[in-house]
Amino acid sequence: MRNRTSGITLLELIISVILVFVALAALSNGYIFIYGRIVENIRLQNIHLQMDYALENIRLHCLSATSIESPFEPDIDSSKTSLIFEGESDIHNITPDNRTDNTIYTYEIDEDKNLVLKTGETTEQKEILIDAQYAPSIIFQYCRDTEPNFLTVTINTTDRQGNISKTEGLRFWFTDVVNTS
Repeated sequence: MRNRTSGITLLELIISVILVFVALAALSNGYIFIYGRIVENIRLQNIHLQMDYALENIRLHCLSATSIESPFEPDIDSSKTSLIFEGESDIHNITPDNRTDNTIYTYEIDEDKNLVLKTGETTEQKEILIDAQYAPSIIFQYCRDTEPNFLTVTINTTDRQGNISKTEGLRFWFTDVVNTS
């Protein structure tokens, strides 16, 4: 009768090392996948937040607009890639009869490809609403047979997964967006 000593053989050790290696590889691949999804979701959330902020900013400033620099034509559907208008400097204190406290607002894509709000005539202040990394574009559109103080704004961005678009209607209370003369 032969006594067998307890312990592990070389074959059992190699199999154990291979199993541990496979388990670690699976864990690291799972971590990389989950990390990638988290980063992509944060990126998408950032795009949507910037788009929502830009639309809210445009809506709030357009509420206090007192004149449009280049109005739309009343009998045709038309669109523009920028909007320039005069409005209240303080959008929380609207005084449409007093234009001395007004400023010029410009929404456009700047030379760096950002969607920006420019404020003022001579000492321009610029606020970036949507970063150039998202390739934003903006379209202000007037459709005939709608009210003369209403237009829509559409913001498009491009993401690795495709295009994202949001549209909102804008109502002007103290001016019309069409040329009524």
